[in-house]
Amino acid sequence: MAKDNKVDLSLNDEDVRMIMTVMMMVIVMSQLLQPLFQGAQAQTQALQAQAYSGQEDPRTIPVTNILSWINLVYDYPFQPWISAYFINDGPGTVEIGINYPDDRFVMNPRETITVTRSGAEERIKAIYFIARPGLGASVRVTGVY
Repeated sequence: MAKDNKVDLSLNDEDVRMIMTVMMMVIVMSQLLQPLFQGAQAQTQALQAQAYSGQEDPRTIPVTNILSWINLVYDYPFQPWISAYFINDGPGTVEIGINYPDDRFVMNPRETITVTRSGAEERIKAIYFIARPGLGASVRVTGVY
């Protein structure tokens, strides 16, 4: 007896409804899961931005008695620093804030300070500078990202 290779591809109304139901469920699930995927993608990009690349960024900042700052996320290098090495070349005393303008530490002339955020949740995203009244100063800072 010969084997019949014919296949019946006819669909009844119940089969069509089942296929349509499954397709609608896939569409609805993709819409519900999209915000989760976007959040995961944003988190991945944030972690990549904080990854150590070993690049140095040396700068010299003239400091006056008017608050000034550098923003490392919205300006070059467009990513936060992991650490920063400060040298106050003087002649005056300088207050420096990391990420927040009101949370400052004091640097005397010819003093050096290293700030490391390698294990912190928040890297160095902005640095604020202001000289104490009287003399201004020049601060050299080398950041590593």
